[in-house]
Amino acid sequence: MAVTFKDVATLAGVSTQTVSRVTNGADNVTDSTREKVNKAIKELGYIPNKSAQMLSRGKSKTLGIVSLDIALHGVALIVNGVRQQAHDNGYGTVLSIVDSDNFERIKDEIRELLSQQVDYIVVNVPLTQFMAEELVHQFQQLNFMFIDVPENTKVNYVCAEHTEGAKSAVRHLLACKRSQFVLITGPKESTGSTLRYAGWVDELSKSQKEVVATCEGDWDAQSGYLSIREQIAKKREFDAVLVANDQMALGVLCALNEFGIRVPEQVSVVGFDNINDSAFFTPPLSTIGQSFVELGQQAVKLLLEPQETVEGEGYRQLILPTQLIVRSSTSLKIELGDHKQEILDYLDKARQLLR
Repeated sequence: MAVTFKDVATLAGVSTQTVSRVTNGADNVTDSTREKVNKAIKELGYIPNKSAQMLSRGKSKTLGIVSLDIALHGVALIVNGVRQQAHDNGYGTVLSIVDSDNFERIKDEIRELLSQQVDYIVVNVPLTQFMAEELVHQFQQLNFMFIDVPENTKVNYVCAEHTEGAKSAVRHLLACKRSQFVLITGPKESTGSTLRYAGWVDELSKSQKEVVATCEGDWDAQSGYLSIREQIAKKREFDAVLVANDQMALGVLCALNEFGIRVPEQVSVVGFDNINDSAFFTPPLSTIGQSFVELGQQAVKLLLEPQETVEGEGYRQLILPTQLIVRSSTSLKIELGDHKQEILDYLDKARQLLR
């Protein structure tokens, strides 16, 4: 038989109203009474009904998350960051997964979260400016924080410094004497991907370097793999690949290896994100580092910040820095001349010895 409020009250020698005040965290209870009630709860194994508590208070200590599939590495880490910071602030989390940026589906998920007395929602889905601003307008009773929206959007958001990070990747490859570039972007709906592509193109056009091909991936390793196989099948010559995330870069490295194309001697590859596994790719991946977990944590910190601390137009907006991390997938291009195969074999042997 389930333990009830009355059972706890009887064992503690108090009223059921006092038990209710203790489980709801009310201040108007003496320390000695609170201790007796908590001791009875522990002894009986009583589990408070959180839903009933939320309804009685008219508010929730729960934060909602609307997110893409957490099978994607970066998405999962952002969600983890949100959960960690929410927990540190005394909030539970409710996660709603959407498989695309379908606006009606997103609104349905937000209505479901609203029915659960959620006041705060982090949206970890790529949205247009209109979509994000429309959500804020349509659900004015909620407090939103967005992760992937255009930078001029009049909403709360946290993002990485995508453009400058992308430019630093290009500058590194130019310093490596690379001149023929393949670009592999993420989905066109993603603001992060769009900004990275813009940074690449801007820096390459300044240096008048050739973009051999631009491919659109889906953040997964297979799309990077297929993109490079397609360029090789078309007999396109390139000596550098810029990839919008590390998972797609893993596919790029796999395809180049299958065709016997040496990395970094013949082709240098730079990813974006610095996921934990990127240091253990073959070869270890040069990439642009950002912290997904910190993105999630900062999203919650800003979202729960008191309104009176917000300046200007009242939007909480934060752009987190990125950094270039150089590993073995990039190197200075060597002009091989007539001794091309001999030098490549020598470099290959040297690399094997260093492992």
